[in-house]
Amino acid sequence: MPSRARNDRLRDLLTAAGWSFDNLARAVNSAGTEAGLRLRYDRTAVAHWLSGTRPRGQVPALIAEVLTRRLGRPVSSAELGLTCATAGRKTARPAGKIAAFADLVRADLDLVGHDKLARSVYRLDVLVVPAWRSKGLDVRHADDRTGPTSAQVGMARHLTQAFAAANHQYGSGHARTALTAYLADDVLPRLADPVTETVHRELLGSAIDLALLIGFACFDSNEHGLAQRYYRFALELAVFDRDPLRYAIVLRALSQQACHLGHGRPALGLALAALAAGNHHAQPRTGAFLHAQVSLSYATLGRADAALASHQSARDNLRNATGPPPTFGSYHRGELDYHAASIRTFDGDTSGAIVALRSALRHYPSAERRSRVLTLAELAERQLDLGLLTRACATAHRLLDDYPRVHSGRVTAAMDGLRNRLRQFQRNPAARAFNQRCSAMSQSHSASSSSGT
Repeated sequence: MPSRARNDRLRDLLTAAGWSFDNLARAVNSAGTEAGLRLRYDRTAVAHWLSGTRPRGQVPALIAEVLTRRLGRPVSSAELGLTCATAGRKTARPAGKIAAFADLVRADLDLVGHDKLARSVYRLDVLVVPAWRSKGLDVRHADDRTGPTSAQVGMARHLTQAFAAANHQYGSGHARTALTAYLADDVLPRLADPVTETVHRELLGSAIDLALLIGFACFDSNEHGLAQRYYRFALELAVFDRDPLRYAIVLRALSQQACHLGHGRPALGLALAALAAGNHHAQPRTGAFLHAQVSLSYATLGRADAALASHQSARDNLRNATGPPPTFGSYHRGELDYHAASIRTFDGDTSGAIVALRSALRHYPSAERRSRVLTLAELAERQLDLGLLTRACATAHRLLDDYPRVHSGRVTAAMDGLRNRLRQFQRNPAARAFNQRCSAMSQSHSASSSSGT
């Protein structure tokens, strides 16, 4: 049996990175979490890779990504000495952005294709985006989308609003396939029809909105690499459509995702770019939406003063908001208070965060059930930080009241984290009652699933 050749290329990269075997293993495990993978590699696995063993699945792409982040330059699978690894860094693209986007959507609808896409690697180099340049462009403005339109465009707008409302209330796990199928079977094919320029641009705008919505559904399901791919297509189509407001809203989504994953510097760059591109085209409510993400990005980096200044700008914009909220780029008092709580949490002001979270719960619309559940989970965590066990358990029970009606990866992760934290207080009657209720709900769900009801 032939012996495997040592992987000196990977060894040299490890030396250049200044990493031990344990450092690489931990970095790969962490990046795997971003891709929805539960990896438990240790120094022994790295030793095997260096001895010539090729890791399976998405792991070569993860190794390339973490070394790219560490070294500050692109690292390919070939440079790793893993020539049979994933081809995810450079793929052949059909002619045209819309054709390439259609390929992604069709692959996502396929069961096998989706399973592979759901484990796509989240890449920091993808977050380097070109700045919006309106000079010399026939830039679209928000007013361009308010006039008479065709039945095709009207239906697309109506269904997009319906899908967005359902996502807010029930989470991303509901109607995800229907949303993707509608984009694939109805919207994208019509873009190839010989329609007028006006209708074509309106349909393209709907395709951007749907790509953004599916990207957010992936983000909410903790499929971060796939979410990033949808967001990037939405961004490219917004540039193609010369639509700075949609461009800014997509950049804001990319920044939100980067913040969620702990990548503060890229998040801030994206948030500032979104504000620069969209602020002059945005109504006050959307302006608040853009300023709020800048605020959160500063807070992630520990820059409290800058965070508070941007948060005040969001508050000022929101104060001037009038009329019905837009489907995308909307903002309200509940979100403003939730972001205030995040800023205070990053700044170590747990008591202030609790006050802000309680205010957020009072102002969140009842239809935004997922946001309310996530806020309750955050409130319970902060109450536990202050040792307020009884209050935290009461908050957690409020969360459980709505939890079965929300299908969201982020909600499930928040619930699991809270439950794990409360398990250490089994001697406390309130904590024990909460965990017993969780167990009963899990058993009921399992019984319901097995009976097919």
